[in-house]
Amino acid sequence: MMKRIRPAADNQRLSAMSDGVFSIVITLMVLSIKIPEIAPDRVSQELTQHLTNMLPDLATLIISFIILGIYWIGHNNVFTHVVRHDRALLWLNIFFLMSVATIPYPTTLLVRYGQAQSPIILYAINLIVGGVLLDVIWWYGSRNRYLMCEGITSNLISAFHRRILTGPVIYLIAIGLSFVSILAAKFLFVIAVIYYLVPTAQDFFHHHQLAGSNPLQGEEP
Repeated sequence: MMKRIRPAADNQRLSAMSDGVFSIVITLMVLSIKIPEIAPDRVSQELTQHLTNMLPDLATLIISFIILGIYWIGHNNVFTHVVRHDRALLWLNIFFLMSVATIPYPTTLLVRYGQAQSPIILYAINLIVGGVLLDVIWWYGSRNRYLMCEGITSNLISAFHRRILTGPVIYLIAIGLSFVSILAAKFLFVIAVIYYLVPTAQDFFHHHQLAGSNPLQGEEP
């Protein structure tokens, strides 16, 4: 029988790299917005038009920032409970971060050319891949319980799967709906954002656990 490789005792470097990728992506998005260069004698005549032309870039920044925030919170919640790692989990996390790093590109296409179907599909596929990879990380960690913290119940594991995969399901529906209505597909993207902005029992589990209670023990969240 093959001896199981001892997992790393903590996720400090994994979390540091993950936070670094999120931070770099956000920073590069901010730096991509250029201050318009206008001759001093033309500022009053041209500044308003230049700022208007920058609105799509600002919209891209805001949307990408929110989406990245959603993924960061989901990643943080997962690794609140997955407290150790092995080589396989490191690679799964790297693939997830790769999907995170690509988020600004399809978001820019969606903002600039949102009247077309292809940006809708590309944007949805990008978010589906990210959500599925995050769920694979959770699946791998919960399947190998030696990577998990204490107090994990089957109800909590199932709740995380539902929470993470709801987004990809919505995005998949949005792809199908885009063949009928571009506006309706975009509306589903808004619904997904609202869904993830609302906190659930999973978000508070760790705080209750630190306080010595487990509100999800034996309950269906």
